[in-house]
Parts: sequence; C-alpha cells; structure tokens
Amino acid sequence: MAVPIEVLKMNAVKLSPSTLNLFLECPRCFWLDKVKNVRRPRGIFPSLPGGMDRVIKAHFDTFRTKSVLPPELDGDHFEGVKLFEDQDRLERWRSWKTGLVYRDGDGSILSGAIDDLLVKGDRYLPFDYKTKGSVTTEADAVKYYQNQLNCYALLLEENQMPTTGFGFLLYYSPKSVGEKGRVLFELQAIRIPTDPEKAREIFRKAVALLNGPLPASGAACEHCAWLGRFRN
Repeated sequence: MAVPIEVLKMNAVKLSPSTLNLFLECPRCFWLDKVKNVRRPRGIFPSLPGGMDRVIKAHFDTFRTKSVLPPELDGDHFEGVKLFEDQDRLERWRSWKTGLVYRDGDGSILSGAIDDLLVKGDRYLPFDYKTKGSVTTEADAVKYYQNQLNCYALLLEENQMPTTGFGFLLYYSPKSVGEKGRVLFELQAIRIPTDPEKAREIFRKAVALLNGPLPASGAACEHCAWLGRFRN
C-alpha cells in the first residue's frame, strides 16, 4: 500500500517503494498525486492477492518457529541461508505504518513494509512473495520489482543491517487443480542483485521533482495518453 505524502516540520516528504514506482512510470502522475492529491482512477481491487499474501506469511511463520527453511527455499541459492527469526520485529516491519524507515539529509523519508527477511551469516537479504497468473521470467521480475528490492536493501543498510547485494522473489502461479479441488501452484525463486545506491538516487530525484513545476508525462503512461485525447 502506498504511503501518502506527509508534510513534516522540516518541510520534508514521505515516500514508499510503490510511490517511487509511480515516479519511474510517470513523473506527471507522481507529481499530481503527491502535490495536488489528484490520484489515478482505479478499478475494482482484487482481494485474492491479499488473501494469498496472508496465508503465505502464516505458512512461513510456522517454519520460523522451528528455525528451518520451508521446502520452497531449497537448492544451492539458499545454502547457508535462514529465515529472520525475530517474529515481533518482522510483524512491525510488515506494516506500512511501522515499517523500516530511512531519513535523508534533508529530512525526506523513505519507508517500506517488507514481506519477509532472510539472513546469511551477518548479512540480510530482502525477500518478497509474489502471485502471478502464469510462470514468469527473470527479466519480467527485474522489470517490475528491481526498484522495490533496491529500496528494501537501502532501508536495511540504513538501519545497520548490511545486505548481501542480492535478494529473492518467490513466485506462486497456478499450475493445476488436484484432488478435492485443491489448486496446485508452480513455485519460482528468483535471485535479483540489489543496488541500494540506485534506490537512494531515485528517491532523491523524486523528492526534487516535487519541489518543481508540473513535469511531462511518462512516454508510456496510458492515463496521460487517455486524458490527452480530450485535450486536443
């Protein structure tokens, strides 16, 4: 869930990874959302992804209490990796209200809610669950979620939790229907390199944009293109 902009005593703003995704997609829509409180129209929001997110978290939490990895996380990628074991802290970080926070030098804030966290030695790995209608690819995962994982890495680093330089996305996509109507899922664990400094750069550019005039729209923004049809 995107965190609305918050005007602080230091005239700073508060953004999240999802609002930075909007900035990357269309600077104009981002500016209108944060400066003028004019949000894009949204259709009916499906409840199934939220339900999947809830049960997957509960599933992983049962393995957390046993200090073992769930069977989804096997193979060489997860050698020496374990689940972050502090359930209370993780529950706080899962909420956008109490998630991890980074405050930049000008007081501007980046905050984010994480799904889960992996640990390897004294290093931390951002870890997120995803649901998708079909099997995905690494290129597709990078296209849509690179910024999110970069932001999580930045938030961890700025909270004295050094990262490994990569994170994981675990995809669940429907495969078939088994006995008694149980849906079986295809599982894909995709490792993605992370760059916290890239997230910092994007965050600062987004904050700077909010202090300027209305920018041009993104080249591929369907919302701006639709609205433009009625202006011409």
